[in-house]
Amino acid sequence: MDSPRDELLQTFMAEAHEILDEIERALLQLETGRNVHDVLQRVFRATHTLKGSAGSMGLGGLSDLGHAAEDVIEALCRGDLPLTMPVVSLLLETVDAARRLVAEIEKGQVELSTSHREVVARLQEARRGGLEAAEDARAASARRATEDDAEGATSIKSIRVAVEKLDHMADLVGELTLGRNRIARKLRAARGEAGAALRDEMEEQDRLCKELEEAVRAARMVPVGPWFRHYERTVRDLAHAHGRQARLAVVHGDVEVDTAVIERFRDALTHLLRNAICHGIEAPEARRAAGKDPCGTITLHAAHERGGIALRIADDGAGMSRERIAARVRAQGRHPAPDALPDHELFSLVFEPGFSTAAESSHLAGRGMGMDVVRRRVESIQGTIRIESREGRGTSLSIQLPLTLATIEGLSVGIGDERYVIPLRSVLACCDLPRGALAHGGAQGLMVRRGRALPCVRLRALFRFGGPPPPEERVVIVAHEGSEAGLVVDTLDGEGRTVVKPLGQLFRRVPGISGSTILGDGSVAMILDVDALLGRVLRELGPADALDEGTAAPAAAGGSAG
Repeated sequence: MDSPRDELLQTFMAEAHEILDEIERALLQLETGRNVHDVLQRVFRATHTLKGSAGSMGLGGLSDLGHAAEDVIEALCRGDLPLTMPVVSLLLETVDAARRLVAEIEKGQVELSTSHREVVARLQEARRGGLEAAEDARAASARRATEDDAEGATSIKSIRVAVEKLDHMADLVGELTLGRNRIARKLRAARGEAGAALRDEMEEQDRLCKELEEAVRAARMVPVGPWFRHYERTVRDLAHAHGRQARLAVVHGDVEVDTAVIERFRDALTHLLRNAICHGIEAPEARRAAGKDPCGTITLHAAHERGGIALRIADDGAGMSRERIAARVRAQGRHPAPDALPDHELFSLVFEPGFSTAAESSHLAGRGMGMDVVRRRVESIQGTIRIESREGRGTSLSIQLPLTLATIEGLSVGIGDERYVIPLRSVLACCDLPRGALAHGGAQGLMVRRGRALPCVRLRALFRFGGPPPPEERVVIVAHEGSEAGLVVDTLDGEGRTVVKPLGQLFRRVPGISGSTILGDGSVAMILDVDALLGRVLRELGPADALDEGTAAPAAAGGSAG
């Protein structure tokens, strides 16, 4: 079997065990005589799900079992077949037969046993009223109770853990990290041999704490491949409903990401796939006329990048029309001169609430809501999104997401008496602020870095701190929308693991702030959302490349430290 199929099988197996456990519990509840109709409906839905999943994986034996069991359960629901203990026993034997097939598939057996066919035949006989055949299920159940349980007790190799439990573990590790930081800060001030011995011991505790943190983080990580491939059916159905033909291609599906990131991004990905089909992939006739394959391709690509995960969602469709978008921007008054904007800035306007170039709305697209939802969802998990498109060639969306939402590597900086944390994945370098780069007390300015004009933002002025800046300031060079920018701060305090705490209601809509953390001294520091912060401020400066470098400040002094 190829690797993608192996990944899908692993996901299917875990779900199959859960479904079979659910069916077994419900069948046992049937014998109590309570809520019979509701329980039968539950059994039918679970059996239908298992049959459909097995069929999509090409597992004919499981699918046949599910189909035969469905017929019996449907007859029970309609009252065509009386609910008796032999019938329930036969359905329980069906669960056992399904479990045996699943176990054989998990072991990689190429030739599966055919014992399930006998169960299928007896289910069909029971459906026709042959209850005598069903009586044999009692003996089969007795054999299963004495023979199979001992083997099953030693066959557990993995367990499924609720995400809420993993979240709680991550929170506890975070609290442990904060406590460790506070103790380490106090030990740094200890003197003498006792202090040195305690610091040595603390280094060992620090190592163990980090290993525990990494272990919990690893437990939360899942490959994106199976998640991506769940959308193959979604792409097919959406394309069919919109008169299109489309296939989904997954690249580098072995890249792992925190399961919490997947859950928070799931709806956004659905929006993006819907937009790729509704606004990107052309009708088969139009694609043939353009010399393209009638069936369009949507590619989901994943890779590790800058301490996070980089997702690229690309289609080979019609691409985005600058003229249509610019016309819509003018009509809605969103920008006075949209034709002068570079592609990435013009295309980014499609994320504005209510923006749409669709002529009419439908149940699939055209209401101007989807892309706004995408941007808000991406920003809510400290991610960024950027569009690249060529008319007639297709559209590509590059999305940068964190690997985990529980902790980040951060650079602590000081502004006055306050501390802020800049995510280290955004930091490129640190240097001294050249004299004259910013007017005294001014919020914005330019400096030259590697022969290019670099826009700078003084956070002291932006956040309206009182008092003059210190005589010597520092610049944190950060990546922003494929380019660079500088954040001017008073001091650099150093790097370290930062435990992310959610914001209260008061700060959730403050632009440029994505979370908070507790420092080693017990004080609270805000975590900066670099892209949201700079995206709002730098629009007032204009593109730095278009400015005369001769008017900018001298080149930055000091070495990079990021």
